[in-house]
Amino acid sequence: MRLDLGDDVDATPNLTPLIDIVFLLLVFFLVATTFRKEEVEMDLRLPDATTGVARSEVRPIIINVLASGALSVDGKDVPMSTLEQMLRSAAKRDAKQEVLIRGDTNTQFGVVARVLDLCRAAPLRQIAIGATPQQKGR
Repeated sequence: MRLDLGDDVDATPNLTPLIDIVFLLLVFFLVATTFRKEEVEMDLRLPDATTGVARSEVRPIIINVLASGALSVDGKDVPMSTLEQMLRSAAKRDAKQEVLIRGDTNTQFGVVARVLDLCRAAPLRQIAIGATPQQKGR
């Protein structure tokens, strides 16, 4: 004897809400990770310093002087002549433009001095040297 119980019930789960939540999480993490992008140079070892102050919220021009003496601005290798043009155009846009020079611990001081000289010739006066804060008790 066969009983007819009506339509067969589809037992597969509805994946639409799960896909919606995964998409929202993806968007959230993409926005959260790119909301504030710090310029970071991975192969740059900054010297330690015990004094100094944190910089303001104004975005400075960050010039990295690598151990090899190469210059890097915004993650791109820049020759000295191009850096000079960049600094002069930045000074024309804003005379109070800040510049942060981050020299590797093992770089030659002459390259850092040349970059400082280019900043002063631009003429930019808000110049800072980047260093890693030294831990107390070291």
